[in-house]
Amino acid sequence: MKDLFKKVKKLEIKIRKMVDATFAGEYQSAFKGQGLEFDEVRPYQYGDDIRAIDWNVTAKTGQPYIKKFKEEREQTLFVLFDTSGSGDFGPAEENKRFIGMEMAAIMAFSAMKNNDKFGLATFSDHIEQYYKPDKGRKHIMKIIRGVLSFKNKSEGTSIKNALELAHHVLKRRSVVIIISDFLDDNYEAPLVKLAHKHEIILIRLFHPNEIFHEGAGIIPVIDIETNRQHWLNAGDMGYREQLQENFESIERHLTELCKRNGLGYLSVNTKEDYIPVMERYFRERIQGKRRKGQLIQPS
Repeated sequence: MKDLFKKVKKLEIKIRKMVDATFAGEYQSAFKGQGLEFDEVRPYQYGDDIRAIDWNVTAKTGQPYIKKFKEEREQTLFVLFDTSGSGDFGPAEENKRFIGMEMAAIMAFSAMKNNDKFGLATFSDHIEQYYKPDKGRKHIMKIIRGVLSFKNKSEGTSIKNALELAHHVLKRRSVVIIISDFLDDNYEAPLVKLAHKHEIILIRLFHPNEIFHEGAGIIPVIDIETNRQHWLNAGDMGYREQLQENFESIERHLTELCKRNGLGYLSVNTKEDYIPVMERYFRERIQGKRRKGQLIQPS
């Protein structure tokens, strides 16, 4: 218990410094004020945008009325975090699961600082943990303690099951962030379905050592999602090219999928500093919303 407390405290201090120094402003600008909710109708006035006319009320009254909206001050951020066996790839603090946990914690503390709701689910081939979206430090620390201390019951992967959970539990429009290496298939349809109601951001984690390099030779490898050992000729040029192609095909597929359906996408090398990648994404997101006129400046 003391070791867990130390881990939680150490992570909190580290993440809080990162949030305060880097993400506080970007988070607020990127995620606040993106949604509008209906307030009331009022008579049309000269200069009003005709696209705001409520045609049903106008037809009933014989006079033009427009819909008034107000900014949604409360945001919900929900993270789906892949904790399947493949997340254990990579040494120490380059481990995909470790980096994914840090990124989820950054989102959690950013949401807390902005008084937003935050929820999280960890998943393998089923839902391992689920934390209902809520506010406050007590809630955030409960999630972090839970993720740090939890041991998966399974090593497989089903992104589809995680997406179906989000679709079921999120009733209002939310920002859904999926942190995974995306070594899975058959998740595209539920992903697109979820994107019809919520804003989706995919964060793909990878470690460069997942692609074997020249000179590796005949090596034993363990499939960490089945716990079976195989012998591979990692020095074979054809095999290395196949691994490279498989890796790049996932990248192409995710990039095209996100572009086609208007989803956010980050690709994160866990051996490198991921902070600049997140900063760049936030800045681009803010600039994109300003270009489209969708960004309401926070008060």
